[in-house]
Amino acid sequence: MFEPVKTHGNLSEEIVKQVVQSISNGELKPGDKLPAEREMCNVFSVSRTVVRDALKTLAGLGMVTIRHGLGAYVNEVDEQVEDVSRLAALLQITQGTFDEIFQVREILEGYAALWCAQNADDKDIEELGKIVKRGKELGSASDGKLALLDAEFHLKIAEASGNKVLKRLMINILDLTGEIRDSSFKIPGRQYLSVLEHEAIYEAIKQRDPELAFQKMIKHIEAVEDDLHSNAHVRENAWDE
Repeated sequence: MFEPVKTHGNLSEEIVKQVVQSISNGELKPGDKLPAEREMCNVFSVSRTVVRDALKTLAGLGMVTIRHGLGAYVNEVDEQVEDVSRLAALLQITQGTFDEIFQVREILEGYAALWCAQNADDKDIEELGKIVKRGKELGSASDGKLALLDAEFHLKIAEASGNKVLKRLMINILDLTGEIRDSSFKIPGRQYLSVLEHEAIYEAIKQRDPELAFQKMIKHIEAVEDDLHSNAHVRENAWDE
């Protein structure tokens, strides 16, 4: 079923491709347990760190569930999600450039906000409001806490959009941009601006105005990108970490 990965390129990504292919062609079925980490290390001829990175990616894509102490199990995945998850795994997303990452964010998150304004229920909007409120209360007290709230806000919008595929892709985008997010909050004034921009996005969603929500989200992402470009040393440190 599996074979050793090539010694060049992204090793964990190669493992993801092979696992996704095995799920796609039916060799691995929902409920099946993946080989133990040690066995996967031997089969793929890689370190345990590489295997764990691959499992983390597969879990983020929704392809497997990791049960601590028991192993990784294949999820029940509908046909549409399977196709897009396989595409995400094959895109070599970790090799994207800084600008390309933000281009993808604009597309995904712009429409996430638009669909959220259309599809979110009252509970979703209430939870978004609470996230925004917590951000305002924190102010500039904690970079780390604000970065976590930032990720929570963006993921909640994707979740409330009603599109399962979008949510799974967003999990990977947020994971990929974690260091950039943390570093952006080190730029003077960016924390405060992000809180205000989140509030504007939330208000548009609360008003059930899809176009305005889309515009506010795009404006927010462009503003973060512009600030990072203006503070090149912060951006480079984030990308190199």
